[in-house]
Amino acid sequence: MSFFADNPRGHPYIRVMASSSEHLTVFRPGRNLAQTIHEDPLAQFLSGQLTERTKKAYYADLCEFFNGDRIGPDDVRAVSFADIIDYRNTLASMGRKRTTINRKLSSLKAFFKMMVAAGLIDKNPADSSLVKGYRVDDTLSGKALRKSDLQKILDTAAAEPDDLRSSRDLAILHLLTFAGLRRSELAGMKWADLTQEGVFHILQLPETKSGVAQDVKLQPIVLQYLQAYRETLERYGYPLTGIVFVSLSRNDSHGQPITPQSINLIAKRYARLAGITRSVTAHMFRHTCCTLSIEGGAKPQQVQAHLRHKDLKTTMLYYENRERLTDNASDYIHIKG
Repeated sequence: MSFFADNPRGHPYIRVMASSSEHLTVFRPGRNLAQTIHEDPLAQFLSGQLTERTKKAYYADLCEFFNGDRIGPDDVRAVSFADIIDYRNTLASMGRKRTTINRKLSSLKAFFKMMVAAGLIDKNPADSSLVKGYRVDDTLSGKALRKSDLQKILDTAAAEPDDLRSSRDLAILHLLTFAGLRRSELAGMKWADLTQEGVFHILQLPETKSGVAQDVKLQPIVLQYLQAYRETLERYGYPLTGIVFVSLSRNDSHGQPITPQSINLIAKRYARLAGITRSVTAHMFRHTCCTLSIEGGAKPQQVQAHLRHKDLKTTMLYYENRERLTDNASDYIHIKG
């Protein structure tokens, strides 16, 4: 059963939702997929997603747009590109970030694309040729930390008086910087995921954004901080099985697996204590990993493989931005006398 509360602004699309998807139809072998999509479009769209995280994100976005999770064929057919534009503009009027609005539009585009493929509708009302997203103003260079700021954050974590917290957070910050991990990947790390292939130390990621298992090479400095954290855990009597990073909060979550949000708060805390005025997030360390790799001479394909970018275009944005600065037109201007 789903329960929906009207948004205070009263817009028909925007609702506050608390629901489950237990009723959704499950596709069974032998049934016609197109027919099943006609019966329960949302369930079949979600069943095609690779990870639970992606399913949850799509589920939330689509339920918000359709005012619930009981979406029938008539609901899908009734949507026009004008409805999508109205939804986009409403989100903007509510003060939603441009990145959030664009992500929600992408969810709708993917959903309706599948409905077109299944023959439920003829044209995608959320297609980018009909509905434009918002240009994100953040520059690539602004998403990465300066080396000086990064060092300040690491120094501040090293000066943390609680040695257990310090050892944990230093391991987290070095993994973010050198391994370029996403918060969810770091929060889900298990000690059993740390392995060795020949002379190389590897972190195995069984669940990733792409939906397939992936490996990440760990540098000696990362292993050093992981080992220091492990020894500190052992000294304080914490179990060394299961999840690597645990909560040290003084509440019921103490000793439980750390959350992705807590990892973000750790990055913000040390940035604030280090006197860094700009807003810092855990994801900025991933951008920093990319930028520092390119500055060090890594090829775009190497960076793509390390950060597990699905599309080389994502990596090339950083590479081309760095090339624009290192071999700039202004470098060729020379004025004598």
